[in-house]
Amino acid sequence: MTSYYVSRMIISIVLGGLFALLGAQWWMAVLIGLLALAVFIYAPLSGRYTVKADKTLTPLGRDEFSRSVTDKAGRNAFAFMMVALAGIIVHSLLANRTVVTVTALSVVLALGVIVFSVSDYWMRRM
Repeated sequence: MTSYYVSRMIISIVLGGLFALLGAQWWMAVLIGLLALAVFIYAPLSGRYTVKADKTLTPLGRDEFSRSVTDKAGRNAFAFMMVALAGIIVHSLLANRTVVTVTALSVVLALGVIVFSVSDYWMRRM
């Protein structure tokens, strides 16, 4: 498991360095690197993944329960987004507008991500 943490620390440093090279301020690059490292440290402890100690660099895997929860949450988010998009289209047609704004589509996408996250959390706590 130590090789997992060492390799993820290297990835976090490279990610922070990449942000610094692309013109981000130094504190933002350090913050991005630390956030990535925090995610890598949290992942094996979260219960979302099965830890396989025999694999040194890729010890995280997903079991059937995790896959089914992710699939159902994705289905819920997709169904919500399709209904929301249909509502926007019907509203545009009834209002005699020929265009749908990017803001409306961005809101639907953001709400779809929220529906996925809430649905995923709700099914995992049961």
